[in-house]
Parts: sequence; C-alpha cells; structure tokens
Amino acid sequence: MKRLLSSTAERLAPRTVSNLRKLNNLDDEFDSSDLSRLISYERELRELRREVDELRRDNRRVAELYDVFFQWAHQNAAGPSAAAPSTNHSATVDRVADLLAGESQGSTPSSESPPTTRS
Repeated sequence: MKRLLSSTAERLAPRTVSNLRKLNNLDDEFDSSDLSRLISYERELRELRREVDELRRDNRRVAELYDVFFQWAHQNAAGPSAAAPSTNHSATVDRVADLLAGESQGSTPSSESPPTTRS
C-alpha cells in the first residue's frame, strides 16, 4: 500500500514529493552547530535592520532639511531690494476709469498722449 501511494504521488506531483524528501533529509541532518549558526544569523539580521532604520531616519532628516533650506532660499532669493513693488490701487482705478471714459467719448484720456503713426 505504501509503495502504491508513493508511486502515485511521484506521478501526480513529482516536484512536491522531491521537496518533501529534501525536507525530511534536512530534519535528519540538523544538529546543534546549525542551530547556533541560525541564531547568529538572526542576531546579525536584527542588527542590520536597526542600521537600515537608522539610515532611513537620517535620510528623512536630510530630506526635511533640504526642503526647509529650499523654501528659505526661494523666499530670500529676490533679496530685500527686489521685493515686489507695492501697487497703488487708487491710481489703477483712476487709469481704468479714464480709459473707459475715453472709449465711450471716442477721445484719448488726458493722462495719455495721442497715438502717433510713423510712415
């Protein structure tokens, strides 16, 4: 019966049977030196993960500092002398009113000189 089941399993799922045999052999060959090596690998893996996390935190800090510096540089790039000029809103309103009045009368506003044509 055991032979029949193993031959049937070999035909239906040869790779699975092969993997099961390999696992069985590993269980037989496993000894204490392998266990100590496995434990040392796990410790090393934890240490490497901590180092990677620390590098990620440092990288995040550098990116944040870069963003802060870029914003500061962008805001101060023009300098105090090149600040945006203040807009005289009342003069703008007066100019637009003059232009509209001139268009409705067909004349040019008093603040502007008449257009000249050159030949």
